Amino acid sequence: QGLFGVELLRDPAGFEEMNKLVRRRSLELVRKIISHGEERKTVELFDDLSNEICCAADLAECARSLHSEKEFAEAAEASMRDFTELVESLNTNRELYTALKNSLTKENDSLTDIDRRTLHLFLSDFEQSGIHLSDQKREEFVMLSREIFDAGTLFSIGAERPVKVSFVERKQYGVDRFLTNPYRYLSNPLAISMCRKTRKWAHNTYFKHNEEQEANLVRLITRRHQLARLTGFETYAHRAQQFSLLGNYDNAHDFLTNIIKSCRPAAERELAVLLDVLAQCESKTERVGEWDLQYLCSIYRQKAYGDTHVLSKYLSFEKVLHGFEMLVDRLYHIKFVMSKPEDGEVWPGNVIKIEVYDSSGAVVGYIYLDIESRPSKNVGDCHFTVRCSKQLSDGSYQTPIVVLSLSLTRESQPLDRIFLSAHQAENFFHEMGHAMHSMLGRTQYQHVAGTRCPTDMAEIPSNLMEYFFNDLSVLREVAKDENGQPMSVDEAASLITSRFAFSSLDILQQAVYALFDMELHGHNADGIVKGRYSTTDLFTSIWNTVFPHVERSQKSAWHHRFTHLVPYGAKYYSYLVARAAASLIWNSRFRDEPFSNENGRVWTKVQSYGGALPSADLLQIALGYWPTSEKLAEAIRNEVNYTCQLSAVNSASFNLTSWSICLFDSFDSGIAEARGSIKYNMHPSRFPMDLEYASCRQMFLDEIALLKAMFSDEELILPEGERPVAEGRDMLIMLELRILRLSVENIYMMQTMNPYNANIL
Repeated sequence: QGLFGVELLRDPAGFEEMNKLVRRRSLELVRKIISHGEERKTVELFDDLSNEICCAADLAECARSLHSEKEFAEAAEASMRDFTELVESLNTNRELYTALKNSLTKENDSLTDIDRRTLHLFLSDFEQSGIHLSDQKREEFVMLSREIFDAGTLFSIGAERPVKVSFVERKQYGVDRFLTNPYRYLSNPLAISMCRKTRKWAHNTYFKHNEEQEANLVRLITRRHQLARLTGFETYAHRAQQFSLLGNYDNAHDFLTNIIKSCRPAAERELAVLLDVLAQCESKTERVGEWDLQYLCSIYRQKAYGDTHVLSKYLSFEKVLHGFEMLVDRLYHIKFVMSKPEDGEVWPGNVIKIEVYDSSGAVVGYIYLDIESRPSKNVGDCHFTVRCSKQLSDGSYQTPIVVLSLSLTRESQPLDRIFLSAHQAENFFHEMGHAMHSMLGRTQYQHVAGTRCPTDMAEIPSNLMEYFFNDLSVLREVAKDENGQPMSVDEAASLITSRFAFSSLDILQQAVYALFDMELHGHNADGIVKGRYSTTDLFTSIWNTVFPHVERSQKSAWHHRFTHLVPYGAKYYSYLVARAAASLIWNSRFRDEPFSNENGRVWTKVQSYGGALPSADLLQIALGYWPTSEKLAEAIRNEVNYTCQLSAVNSASFNLTSWSICLFDSFDSGIAEARGSIKYNMHPSRFPMDLEYASCRQMFLDEIALLKAMFSDEELILPEGERPVAEGRDMLIMLELRILRLSVENIYMMQTMNPYNANIL
């Protein structure tokens, strides 16, 4: 059969025939919309037009990126160029735009809220192309759009360009084995090099301020700023917030600044740990450098948690896939049936087909997993929506098709012999979260189906699946060896905790990048455009304000290689919003019952709407309230504090940490005193490394004693000179707070995190 069942695509020449057919059908739909000679609503006809083009163009884009045969990939690319021209011609068709806009008033009585929202989304697409402007402004808009595209392309190319290394530098730093083409170019910053001198040189060389990149970025920002002003917006950052979850620039900016303020204390404590690690490697060093961060985090994890790669024996792709199926079956009553694609259905290679069925046995959709790593793939791990769900005229739904691209193996191997790292397994859950979003979509219009929604909302299902993967009970259901034995509690807890280590630092870095993106396209754009300061000045100012204790070169320009500035201009923060929303959903619905079908049904309903409802309305269904920017920032803060505690508990067991870390929150000074040996000093001074097992074990026994006391009216016996924590009803209040903080899962994790795995429970 043809590619994805399209009979025309039995060979590469079929793409040209498909394009001709789509053009013919599209122009017929355009005629119907403009003449308005149909009884159906204009928005319905327009969605048919969108569906006609997208079903073909999305397929071509997927084949262009993934097809393993060069002739097919080239034909698909030519097809994509043709569709781009078709879409551009429609986006500039004033008659089409006018017919769509007029339908808001002419058909007002028959329009539903979802009709209106979809209409406004279509109109916004038109207006993003400047169709509503005068002829003169329209010409200027087209010119600016082309320059934005050109500047973005040049910046992205330059961001990947390696740096030429001189003969003297090669000999001085001994880096020949790390260089390419041959031994002359540095293509990465050597972040995990053991030699600090080499790390510092490589980082500062690779990320050195580049005048060509600066010129490309300034040109990009200048043209975007001009385009925003042309279309009536204060800045490009204000323009970019249309239809976003937070709604406007001020809310997005407040969200980021709140995250930075609330995460800094935890991140500084993690930096103190890294300073201890660095002191053991470089005794004369007093500051952690920007070039040290990744290396020191890697060293810490390895020493504190061991080599987690040995746990890959529990993470064969077969077991991970079956584990995910088990999870969605219990949550959504969804079944997977794996099969081998028929000849011609997909490209040659290691591709798995999954038929997805609901509880009644009806087909929900199809997921294809391309797990082969090969040079012809021009994308990293990602998903492609080949076909969206859409309600058809007979009341049935168009069957969605999704393709996941994962680089897991270089050859055809049995699924039980492909072993994943924890990161690969978590990423599989992430991408399958996107796939399930498309599968569960049940919308009237394909334009708002599944992942066709604002970026912040589209990333919530995938982020939520990461929370499932990092849950102790879910992980032990997923991670099993060849005999079906699950990963032990100790191993699972250690793996989860290792992945949470330094999450505060990571979130704070991401917030800095997002704030730079926002400021660059926002109120600082005018200063960049007029040359009052450079983009490097702006980035350095933000970084040094947030990370004053991290050493960095004044000539460093990390952002010159930050390619996300091109596709996500002023919206990079969306990933943090999605993470915050996923955290709220996880903690309110699934943390205590990760396999709850009742809560799974609610989440199924939310995903079924795709982008048909505003993101805030969807979160209200999931959470019972509209989360404000403050509430979302608070979710990130709570997660940071929690994960910082997890890693801090484990850090007490190893000679690679500092007692300047607070192991748990102090609800009052009495608990702090009752915990005896715990130090609550938040300053950089470091305490002795050689902690005795007895004192550390006693600390955990004291914690359990506190919990026991809260469950009864018995008097809590404390060491001489220390006062009780609380009495009477205060004790019950303390109990409720502690129960919220320590689930049974986390008590198990505490058990595994003492120095010699003492059975303290």
